[in-house]
Amino acid sequence: MDKTVIIGLYLDDFSLLNRITSKIKSKEFILRHIKEIPPNDKNISVIISKDRLHDCNLPQIQPRNLEILELRIRCAFYDCHELIAGIDPGGTNGLAVIGSNRILYQNEFENIDNLVQIIKTIDEEIGLNLIKIGTGSPPERNQIINSLQRFSNLIKLVSENHSGSGSHTAAATRIALRKEVLENPKDYEPKDGEIAWVQQESRRLSKGLVTIDKQLAHQILVGKLTMSDAIKAYTSKIKM
Repeated sequence: MDKTVIIGLYLDDFSLLNRITSKIKSKEFILRHIKEIPPNDKNISVIISKDRLHDCNLPQIQPRNLEILELRIRCAFYDCHELIAGIDPGGTNGLAVIGSNRILYQNEFENIDNLVQIIKTIDEEIGLNLIKIGTGSPPERNQIINSLQRFSNLIKLVSENHSGSGSHTAAATRIALRKEVLENPKDYEPKDGEIAWVQQESRRLSKGLVTIDKQLAHQILVGKLTMSDAIKAYTSKIKM
């Protein structure tokens, strides 16, 4: 963000007011409590209110999920609607959202379910035009893809080759910004190297007890099995 956003808090619900102020942490935002709807001037950039204000020409939002409140403020200020999400899959999943050539949101998620819920919320409250997912960490990647099946027409895979190092959010931002996309997830066919990587992971996660076969590794990569289920299935198979 390269501008200061002055936020007018037009709220008499003190519980909501406290929850909102606790969620707005970025230094780019200046909060002002207002008792009247101001004219269309430079004193207020965006208004936050509980209900829709009809006689107001300023950008305004009515918060729902406060986890994306700062994103909604930026979208209202810069008039961004069709957003692109970039996801860096892994043990820690990075998420970045861009719009109008601006980075609007960055976050990290240890839990894939929480990541998926935020994606759904962003689409419901603002709207998503594209979801780009990096090709790294195949098990997590495919778990994310399967959890976002309702967005299958928006999902594209993006190569993480030569993407450089950095934080998970930095990687997610690079994924969101990349112009070239590889393929639709439904057209994805695991490579030999990816299968070998999953087999190595199965040995590591089972503490050296088993290395699953290529067929089970393939099923993990296409999202038909979780790693834990594959290890259980292979363990049962070799005991027979």
